Amino acid sequence: MFSDFFIRIAGDRLTREAPQLLKMKANPEVYISAERLPEFTPTRVKNFTDTLSAFPSHTIHAPFMDVWPGAADENIRRLSLEQMRKIMSMAAAWESLLVVMHFNYDPIYYRQHFERWLDRAARFYQTLLAESDGPLIALENIAEPTPYVVLQLMKRIDRPRLVHCFDFGHHHVFARIPMEEWLFYLEPRRHIHFHLHDNFGTNDDHLPLGQGSIDWQAAKAAISGLECPFSITLEPHSASVLRTAAANFKRIFA
Repeated sequence: MFSDFFIRIAGDRLTREAPQLLKMKANPEVYISAERLPEFTPTRVKNFTDTLSAFPSHTIHAPFMDVWPGAADENIRRLSLEQMRKIMSMAAAWESLLVVMHFNYDPIYYRQHFERWLDRAARFYQTLLAESDGPLIALENIAEPTPYVVLQLMKRIDRPRLVHCFDFGHHHVFARIPMEEWLFYLEPRRHIHFHLHDNFGTNDDHLPLGQGSIDWQAAKAAISGLECPFSITLEPHSASVLRTAAANFKRIFA
């Protein structure tokens, strides 16, 4: 259960908090925000390579604000693609296991033009995957009530390095079907990546496990019942709750 165990760490905190992660026998999921991405010069990418080499494995969480893979405006898609190309290049240099990305489907704008959005978003990810033999791309659920959109997108892209990132916290706030049903429809045969954090079903609070109302015993059973490979990332949004998040996870899942 712990062989592919990660904790999300903001990129600007990685060097400072790497010793703590190593002590906890956890790997980093390095979150790189859009604001910080320009800071990743070749020298800094090399420095990160040295830091990440201390861990058996690691993952990357790509920027997601203002990234629009299915945008109708070609210029917006081009800028989004440039950002994700840089992330994929860095992840390949670091030999990352996978890169988590948000596909940012907005039903308000795209519901009436779903097929066109789907074609544009699919080409976006097909382009990224075709340009390198690097890490997996894991598409994360955000505010979708069911897995319909991500299933259609993954089917349209149809690449083996494309997988799903199932976020329990987002599911608890936004989904309209149980987690078991979501995973049943997904029929995960390849790798699946999980994000774990807690809330009370109203806000995306990113609390440590057990401090909200998610049924973690049901989550544990759902994960344990999978026949495909999987990995797990905790997502505490502050250094102050990192230890609590890790301790609660181990208590529940051990």
